[in-house]
Amino acid sequence: MSTGLLFAALLSTGAADAKGATLRPWPAGQPTPALQLTGLDGQPWDVAGLRGKVVVVNFWASWCGPCVDELPVLKGLAGRDGVAVVGVNYKEPLDTIERFTQDHPLGYPVLRDRTGDAFKRWTPGVMPTTILVDRTGRARWRTVGEIPPDDTKLRAAIDALLAEPQHRTHNQN
Repeated sequence: MSTGLLFAALLSTGAADAKGATLRPWPAGQPTPALQLTGLDGQPWDVAGLRGKVVVVNFWASWCGPCVDELPVLKGLAGRDGVAVVGVNYKEPLDTIERFTQDHPLGYPVLRDRTGDAFKRWTPGVMPTTILVDRTGRARWRTVGEIPPDDTKLRAAIDALLAEPQHRTHNQN
């Protein structure tokens, strides 16, 4: 049995972690939306430019307590080889985001979702939501709720995606 199938079988129960986060497969038949936003420096960002890495896309806001509580987990993931973490801030003013990131250095890029459209396309409307995108650019897993510090499921999913052959292709429709 492949690593991915074994991992999928282990997660089939969809049980929530102690803090309520649940790792589930990306919804079947739902294409991976584009994610083209602006960074805090005003420069355009396209997450498709990170192909070749497993991308952890985290939707957050400074007023969201669970979002703040899971920051150490995301910072730890940002330091892994082959993994890129991207934070997507939900509809906050630039000065609010800048103040927050000065008080809480993240160590990964933060993009601005000024209108909330990306949040609507990528999440079920709950914050925080974290999506794992494989090295081909396809969304594969989604965690809704705070990722607890002792999480093993998200890390196992990342390990499984890193173990997949890089030349693998997916139909994104």
